[in-house]
Amino acid sequence: MKYLSQWITLLLAGIAIAGVYFYVTHAMEVQKNRIQTPRPAAPEQAVELSTLTTTTGSYAATINASGLVKPRYSLTMTSQVSGEVIRLSNQFESGQVIKKGQELGQLQNSELNSSVASAKNTLAAAELALKEEIRQGEQAKAEWQAAGFAGEPDSDLVLRAPQLAAAKAEVEAAKAALDNAQTKLAYTKLIAPFDALVITRNVSPGSYLSAGSEIATLYSTDRAEIQLDLSNSDWLKLPDTNTLLKNWPVLVSSIDSNETWQGKVLSINQHIDETTRMRSLTISVDHPLKQTPPLIPGAFVNVSIQGKRLDNLWRLPNTALSQKSEIWYVDENSRLAAFETTPRFVDTKYVYIQVPESMRDKTYQVLIQPYNSYLKGTLVKTHDTANATNKSVQP
Repeated sequence: MKYLSQWITLLLAGIAIAGVYFYVTHAMEVQKNRIQTPRPAAPEQAVELSTLTTTTGSYAATINASGLVKPRYSLTMTSQVSGEVIRLSNQFESGQVIKKGQELGQLQNSELNSSVASAKNTLAAAELALKEEIRQGEQAKAEWQAAGFAGEPDSDLVLRAPQLAAAKAEVEAAKAALDNAQTKLAYTKLIAPFDALVITRNVSPGSYLSAGSEIATLYSTDRAEIQLDLSNSDWLKLPDTNTLLKNWPVLVSSIDSNETWQGKVLSINQHIDETTRMRSLTISVDHPLKQTPPLIPGAFVNVSIQGKRLDNLWRLPNTALSQKSEIWYVDENSRLAAFETTPRFVDTKYVYIQVPESMRDKTYQVLIQPYNSYLKGTLVKTHDTANATNKSVQP
């Protein structure tokens, strides 16, 4: 019995070992088959992005530049003759506006008075001599005819023709001398050459002036001028010269306040500065001191000029242009695409992009704020935020 139980134990142990062996083998085979069987591909997940709907349109750039307000004429008024200042106008003061032809002061020069009197005396004597010569010439002609001589005398001295010409020349010279003396005497009156703002007055009553002495500095008041230097890219945004010179509107604004003035393009330089490589144009504002508020000479101002309209542009938020100068959009397969571009112009809110020819006259979903991590061909789901924005991007 003892041996029988041992054999039964051994038999059961063998059966158990065989069962474990077959179980482990089966489990390994099942695991092997499970690993070799490929898993089904997971569906591609679309990335949700914010976009706006935009279409091709026409837009005009605004060229902004800064400049200094200058008068049309800036004159350092000087004395034409010497003399003592005996009188000055009450309006001849710094900051006052004077009219063309207004007398600003008076000089005294007795020599000039004497010169005028002497010139008048000389003229009177020359006119008297001319009258006497005319009478003598008539008498000589009568005597020649009374003597019965035929034809003309051999010399014109007989009828006193040269003497008459000399007498006439003396009169003309005396008149010129008198005009010169009177002109110099007239210069003793200090007359405003144009409507002007008195910037500085350098004389006072009792001052003695020599010819060429500075009297005052005057700025004309009929027109203010602002010269602007523009780059070639700015000129490409502006209309042609003929259009600009036909009262093309210009807005002049103060740097320090909200004050504005309406100006126009006055002239355009037809050369490029050798130093700055820029070309300039001049803006004018008529009667600057009569504007409300006055436009003061010497003020530093901003100038805005409306450019010509450019076709086939997208107007997008500034954030739509990536750091790599790319515009990202969603193609017809709902996947990301992009193209490199250089903006035609920008302003404080928008960037204006030239649309590639193959994309014109079509509607696209453009990414509002692309990141460098985006990959072309990525499946996207758009979240259109253009309902409010799209109204502002239409031409």
